[in-house]
Amino acid sequence: MHMRKTVNGYGLWLEPAHLHFHHGDSARVKVLWGQAMKRDKPDQPVNWTGLVKEPGGREFSVPVVMDRDGFNYELVFEGGPEGIYTAQVEHHAGQSHYLARVLVPFGHHVHGQGRPFNRGLEIVPGEYSEFSPGASVDLTVLFDGKPLAGTRVLATYHIYDGDGFIHELFTDENGALKFKFDARGHWMFRVHATGGEDEYIATLVIPGVR
Repeated sequence: MHMRKTVNGYGLWLEPAHLHFHHGDSARVKVLWGQAMKRDKPDQPVNWTGLVKEPGGREFSVPVVMDRDGFNYELVFEGGPEGIYTAQVEHHAGQSHYLARVLVPFGHHVHGQGRPFNRGLEIVPGEYSEFSPGASVDLTVLFDGKPLAGTRVLATYHIYDGDGFIHELFTDENGALKFKFDARGHWMFRVHATGGEDEYIATLVIPGVR
């Protein structure tokens, strides 16, 4: 597994329709496609698959459907117990494998840890709560559950008016790094890796830094 230098490549990412949901709510998570959080219209995402992991660890599949505006796509799922849910969408196009993930709180002021799925390329956050500029988050990059040392991680936020990513970081020998938020907004982290002839592009969004 090694890294290929791609700065503005296309990828999937997820953004929740609201910053938190309540027990009994239907959570809506936007499924977006483009470069560095600049949205583009995807081409018939018929092979996108959705997955949700509950705070207790149970996983269930969720279809990717057209949203009510008829332009973007979304995941819609019912919340059970309060806590941090992990929503994920995967897309396989030939030898390119895209994975997008976001953590979705159910309840007020809930805390939790990011949960690894231990398959494919993934960015896993550590302690997860409400973040403000100046706060830090711990991230770990894994491939099939194993840490990727020296991995290049790109970061940007959704209201950044420039092009591309504004931060470039690298994981340590344990596949980990610490990132300090320096602006409000939805933040996206992106990592790209290759294995043989296949390439893997994973994103993690931490929404609502305020």
